[in-house]
Amino acid sequence: MENKYLKYYFYLGRLMYIFIFIDILHRTKYTDISSILFASIFIAIAVNDHLRIYGFYKCKNGNYISLFFSAVTGGLIAYFVYGYIDIHMFMILYEIVLFNKGKSAKILFTIDILMIMSVVILRQASSFKMLYDISFWKENLFDILMCLTFVVSYSFVIYAYKVLYREKSKVEELNNELQESYKILKEQSEEIEKLTVEKERNRVAQEIHDYLGHSLVALNMNLDVVENIIERDPKKVKDIIAKSKNLAKDSMNSLRCAVYALRDEGEHFVLKESIEKLIGNVEHEDDISVEFQFNEDVENLAPGYKNIIYRTIQEGLTNGIVHGKADKFKINVDIKSNRVYLTIEDNGIGCENIVKGNGLNGIEDRINSIGGNTRYSTKIDNGFKIEARIPY
Repeated sequence: MENKYLKYYFYLGRLMYIFIFIDILHRTKYTDISSILFASIFIAIAVNDHLRIYGFYKCKNGNYISLFFSAVTGGLIAYFVYGYIDIHMFMILYEIVLFNKGKSAKILFTIDILMIMSVVILRQASSFKMLYDISFWKENLFDILMCLTFVVSYSFVIYAYKVLYREKSKVEELNNELQESYKILKEQSEEIEKLTVEKERNRVAQEIHDYLGHSLVALNMNLDVVENIIERDPKKVKDIIAKSKNLAKDSMNSLRCAVYALRDEGEHFVLKESIEKLIGNVEHEDDISVEFQFNEDVENLAPGYKNIIYRTIQEGLTNGIVHGKADKFKINVDIKSNRVYLTIEDNGIGCENIVKGNGLNGIEDRINSIGGNTRYSTKIDNGFKIEARIPY
């Protein structure tokens, strides 16, 4: 019962007990012994009910014994005293039906119904002998049946209210669970949104690093070459400048695609041509040379796989030129036994300990995402080697 109604129930219950107590005293005022006896019994009933209702009987058995005591003793007082004590019997019936369940509750319900009906029948008979007289039952059968109908109807109404209350409680519980689930779902949705934004931010950063970084390295190399040969070979300078303009144009397109996720990775992406163009951006006479071997069957792979191979070669070249100071590369792209074998090897300065930056981490992340694996090997003054195995 909700707290805001509990105090009213308490006051109403106490008021009812006071009225019944006064009625017992009034009906037994001409007999001191009866007055004291029945008043004392009712006080015991009231105390017992108070202890039961407010949870002093911790175990179920104690609660059932308390109900049995109130039902039986209340019925005895009702038989001998009459009056408003009848209300108490219906209060006990109300409590049994509404707040108890199981086999013991059914037994208590039967006992209380029998007590109520016994009081009704015995009040109609002037003596127990009349119960054996058929004429007594003929005269009072209708009244007894009407009383039984009322008791059963009363019990049914209480039980219907109990069922409705139980269903209401279930609905409220489900509603609370739904609200909690909605709260969790909202929190998860916000977390997913954060992760999506972070993932997209990382994707754009990786795209910019891969495409723009490589292009800037190639442009810087072209400018170095132009600076060295501008006076002795103007024709070659024009060719390098034209190549640099195309490279700058490609860089802007790549940057735009990275930001808006519009890079075309469809059927028109020819891997070999793209790699050769990539090599051409960094390869110059007497400067950088790239030995490139390519298995044509790789072109049959899905665009996503070809894009990962392209990115890996791109990063391998950029990493070797910028960090390894390499001028010779060997690139081999082969396919056999449902695997792509990619090797990128340079003659750079190498290193003792490999420190992975955005580039190498990006290679690993992409290849791991499709179930592949990557291995790096290097030694000081002995170059750097990237080996990747990609299943398809």
